[in-house]
Amino acid sequence: MRLSTGLLCYCLALLLLCPGSVWADTPLILDERSSRLELNAHLQYFSGPLLAEDVHSAFLLPDSAYTQHSSEMPNFGFTQARYWFRTQLLQPGSDENWLLEVRYPPLDHVDVYLLDMNGEVLQAAHGGDRRPFASRGIRNRHFTVLLPMPLNEPVWLYIRVQTDGSLQLPAVLTRPEQFVADSRHEQYVLGLYYGILLSLLLYNLLSYVSIRDNSYLYYIFYIGSYALFQMTLNGLAFEHLWPDAPAWNNRALPFLICLSMFALMLLTRTFLRTGSSASSMDRLLKFTALALVLTALGSLFMPYNPAIRLASAVGVIGPIVVFCVGANSLLRGYRQARFFLLAFSVLLVGMAMYALKTFHLLPGNSITENGLQIGSALQMILLAFALADRMRLLKEANVKIEQEARQRLELRVAERTRELNTALAELEGKNQLLSELNTIDGLTGARNRAYQDQLLATEWARAYRHKRPVSVLMVDIDHFKAINDNHGHQCGDAALKQVAQIIQTYLKRSADVLCRYGGEEFMVILPETDAEGACALAESIRQALAVAEIVTAKRQLRLTVSIGVASCVPETADTQAIAALIGAADGALYAAKAGGRNQVRSAYSGAADTADC
Repeated sequence: MRLSTGLLCYCLALLLLCPGSVWADTPLILDERSSRLELNAHLQYFSGPLLAEDVHSAFLLPDSAYTQHSSEMPNFGFTQARYWFRTQLLQPGSDENWLLEVRYPPLDHVDVYLLDMNGEVLQAAHGGDRRPFASRGIRNRHFTVLLPMPLNEPVWLYIRVQTDGSLQLPAVLTRPEQFVADSRHEQYVLGLYYGILLSLLLYNLLSYVSIRDNSYLYYIFYIGSYALFQMTLNGLAFEHLWPDAPAWNNRALPFLICLSMFALMLLTRTFLRTGSSASSMDRLLKFTALALVLTALGSLFMPYNPAIRLASAVGVIGPIVVFCVGANSLLRGYRQARFFLLAFSVLLVGMAMYALKTFHLLPGNSITENGLQIGSALQMILLAFALADRMRLLKEANVKIEQEARQRLELRVAERTRELNTALAELEGKNQLLSELNTIDGLTGARNRAYQDQLLATEWARAYRHKRPVSVLMVDIDHFKAINDNHGHQCGDAALKQVAQIIQTYLKRSADVLCRYGGEEFMVILPETDAEGACALAESIRQALAVAEIVTAKRQLRLTVSIGVASCVPETADTQAIAALIGAADGALYAAKAGGRNQVRSAYSGAADTADC
């Protein structure tokens, strides 16, 4: 009792010496221009020896007790400490409610309070995966709370979080219509993702029934356990499969991590045939599988915090073991290991990124948050190659069987051939998709250099046949190296993306194509366009970029471009002459740079002389 009285006096003394919560920093304005706001950089947090048991105690704490969070998503790794987060909000415009989403389903206890400036509670909601799903006011896989925002009155938003696992708080404020749109988009994406997993599971089930290869059976086991793990991680399992079992939902995550890794060990042993070809690697897989079984069983009984820590650790160790075994098989000349190693390396990298993010060894962002989904989606594409390789081996076996007993096995060979044709058709469709993706520059979204060379040759031949002009623009960002040196390569990448987007908006015809020539240089190919039209377009692009604000994660930038223009009517079908056209545009570009940058210069029919457009 004496300790409690002393603590209360200490808090009251701090309140008298420091301004109270009602005089904190400028509130976050919720105006009509914003429909979705991430609270990361606007949150203050508190966790320390003066633990606030309830929201009134947290409200009475002085401002100095809270720490301003950085721009990244709050991620404190594995901790059992209680954290208070707060931010001040003000809605000066229309009287409209907002929705708060806590977009990390595995949190155990999440309490949300909306207080007026006098500390009166306007709204209180309690969630987390330790409470039944039916207790949530809004049925959503993310804990979502409706905030009744008063008009022109600042309010405090307090969030209390306590969990035995990884403490992360990706909190987002959205208007109701934006929430509906975002939810619909998420449903489409998740539906597509789980549809792929289900299709792959059913396909491999039919393959197993037909071929009776244990690799397919273990792959089905792996897909099923991995899908359940993903559904538990993103809250779908709690919402749809076991909404009235919060205790099991809390245990399911470490259990399913171990179960999916155990299935992966079984799949690796059968697919790579380590039992007959690599006894040492086989013993390693057996030992890892046994450790996973023990960890999975232990996770059902041990406290959650050590269980999830241990499961996350084996979630990193398991992929490393599989990678080492696959690499060993590849070095020994086992051909099927090529596709296995390539397909699973992408998935395992994504799993490792997510696990390292959970341990707070990597920052939380869109890549690390969705590392598992990205890795597994890419795995589906790469497994098409593994399937084609397996089908090729089956075809060779069928040819041998046909030679030995054509009359007796005619029906079975025909059936296998139909299966092979189906698989090859699927592979051809995927290859066509991959060919299309291979023409896109991964950073800017513009066409890449290989596509540029092919398109130039095609348009040159067409212009020669019809005696029509063809023009090219060479666009170079001025002082781009200074952007990278002064602001970092991430800002440089963001600038490249937005410059490409702005240029693309000025290409109105489908025949006009933007390509990334290399580094900070872009090329615009303009069929059926003379020098005058090309110069006019180039000047429009230059002016637009000169006034555009380039938004990056850290700051807004201004930049300019220099553009070289070259145009001609081809006099020969020889595509070697294209180099002269490109050289003329490049020369005009360098003339623009030598003339002071931020200008457009034109070359005449591939000549060295240039002039202002």
